[in-house]
Amino acid sequence: MAKEYQRKANGKFMITGEYVVLRGAEALAVPLRLGQQALLVPNGGAAIYWESFAPGGKWFETALHAETLEVLAGADAEKSARLVRILGEIRRQVPGFLREGWWVRTDLDFDPAFGMGSSSTLLALLCDAAGADAFPVLKNTFGGSGYDLACAFAGTPVRYTLRGDTALAVETSLRPEVTAHILFVYSGNKMVSSGEVRKFSTLPVPDSVIRDFSDLTQAAVKAADHRTFAETMQAHERRMGELLGQPPLGGRFAGFEGTLKSMGAWGGDFFMAVADDVPAARAYFESKGFGPVYAYSEIVL
Repeated sequence: MAKEYQRKANGKFMITGEYVVLRGAEALAVPLRLGQQALLVPNGGAAIYWESFAPGGKWFETALHAETLEVLAGADAEKSARLVRILGEIRRQVPGFLREGWWVRTDLDFDPAFGMGSSSTLLALLCDAAGADAFPVLKNTFGGSGYDLACAFAGTPVRYTLRGDTALAVETSLRPEVTAHILFVYSGNKMVSSGEVRKFSTLPVPDSVIRDFSDLTQAAVKAADHRTFAETMQAHERRMGELLGQPPLGGRFAGFEGTLKSMGAWGGDFFMAVADDVPAARAYFESKGFGPVYAYSEIVL
C-alpha cells in the first residue's frame, strides 16, 4: 500500500441474537448512518502519526515507529497498545502494511461511549486499507462474533450466523410498518462487551435454545406490523433474561407504554423501544434524562 486511502465504515446495532450469536444462533443486525471515517496519507518519513477525533474533539493521538510499531509519543498507553495489536495482526497477513511513514486521521460520528462500534469500524477500515481478512484480526484482538464487521460496509440490515469459523451475512429488511415504531435509547451506561462475552462463555446453552433464538430472529424479519414485532421482542427479552439470570429491562420503566428490549451487552449502551405513539415514547425517555433518542429512520441505513 503506497497511496492515499479514504473510506467510511458504518456503526452497528444488534437487534436480536445478543450473546447466543456466539453459539451459532442467527442474529439480526443493522448498519448505522453514524460510523467512522479514516484517511491514510503517506508522509515519506519513518513514523506513523495518528489522530482520532469524535464529536467532542480529539480523543486520541499517538506516534508509532513505522517499522517496529514502537510507541514514540502519546499519552494514552492503553489505546496505543490496542492500535499496535491491531496493526501487528494485520501484518501477519500483509507484512508491508504501513511500513513507511504515514499520516492517519480517523473521525467518529458518535461518542465513543455509545457502543456503536468505535473499535470494530477502526478494525474494518484498517483491514480494508491493507486488503486483509478482518475476521482473523478480530479473533486475535477483540474477539466476538464479527457481526459488527458484517455491518461495517453493508447497505441493509443483515441476518448474521456463525458456522464454526465461517461467518454468513444475508441481506434482509424490516417492514416500514415495523420500523416507524422503533426508537433507540442510550442508557447512559457504557458496557465492555468483551467482559460480558467471557461471562456468557461459561453458561451451558442447549441446542434447542439456540434454535429458539434463531426462530425469534426469523419471526422479527417476517413481522408484518409493529405489534407482532413487539411481541417477538418481548419473547426474546424474556428468554434472554432467563438465560442470563437477569431481570428484563421493562421492570425499570413501569410507566412506559410499549415494549422494551435490551441490545448488545445487557445493562448498557443502547436499548430498543417499540411503541404505538412514538413521539410520546420519545418524550417519556427524554423527560427521565435518557438520551440521545433516535428513531429507526434517523440512524439506520
